[in-house]
Amino acid sequence: MNELSQLIEESATRLFEGFATEKSYQTMESGQFPTASWQDFVSDGWLRTALTEEQGGAGLGLAGSFILMRLAGYHAVPLPIAESLIATYLAASSGVDIEDELLVPAIVSQPFESSADLVLSNVPWARHAAGVLVVFQRANQLHTVIIKQADLSISIHHNMAGEARDEITIKPKQLEVSNQLNGVTIEQINSWLALSRAAQISGALHKVLQRTVDYANERSQFGRQIGKFQAVQQQLAVQAEMTSASICAVDAAIAHLGGEQEWELIACAKITCSEAAGYAAKTAHAVHAAIGFTQEYPLQLSTRRLWSWRDEYGNEAHWSAKLGRHCLQLGNDDLWSWLTTQTT
Repeated sequence: MNELSQLIEESATRLFEGFATEKSYQTMESGQFPTASWQDFVSDGWLRTALTEEQGGAGLGLAGSFILMRLAGYHAVPLPIAESLIATYLAASSGVDIEDELLVPAIVSQPFESSADLVLSNVPWARHAAGVLVVFQRANQLHTVIIKQADLSISIHHNMAGEARDEITIKPKQLEVSNQLNGVTIEQINSWLALSRAAQISGALHKVLQRTVDYANERSQFGRQIGKFQAVQQQLAVQAEMTSASICAVDAAIAHLGGEQEWELIACAKITCSEAAGYAAKTAHAVHAAIGFTQEYPLQLSTRRLWSWRDEYGNEAHWSAKLGRHCLQLGNDDLWSWLTTQTT
């Protein structure tokens, strides 16, 4: 663990442990928002993690934000940690004066008719946000605009974990007055969002592994602990291997933010984490048997997030295809160099 990771973990762990209560999950999954927990998060200054000191932030940058997201994934925090950090960073980068309110991102990745209503699906936590930060391209220039929640038409949906994933409708006139966002592209922002889910998944994988190993060492069957059976040990060994690989992949992507291979390493992280999510959830529930599916047992809080997050902002098939197309464009010599050279 590097110094930045240790600093964030020591500072945020106690706060996140307090969020992970049965009441918080029940509140969130009933369609309400855990307002008290959100206020604690904001009061401690975490919303401004990525912002510079001149912007009133902690100066930890995007790297610090992704480390915080991983910790939130470990604790299954029922709050829009990833979404709020990225939206706040993008808003500040486009010159918006930041207030301590919940903003969530909505990225327009495809060209759209400026005269027609714009419908965006799977916008995280839109119904609970103070505003949605819409990022779109106009005349080869990125723009942002904050649309207040009250000015949006919202159709309510959610993912398997009970987290809000809403559909919003935007009127053309709401995009007329906007702020320019320089120095980034739509593709780069989409990759950051993918890394946010990879970071959360890696944290959840770590928690699932710990919980499963503990249970295997406590539960006895046929006169001995089930963790002593070779078949169970083999499954847990593979789960541990995939969890470790996921954490390493996320660490590598974070370390290369802003580098030449940023998106490629993010793609590798999302592929690795999404593949591990399926295996880890399957193995954990197999070891736990029926108790793992009960509402009262906390395993399902992590596995339902794994099943949801693995598909959000591009599943492993999406990023594998994108990475594969990139590799096919490289010549033989360039491909070998790309595979074996690490940028610094």
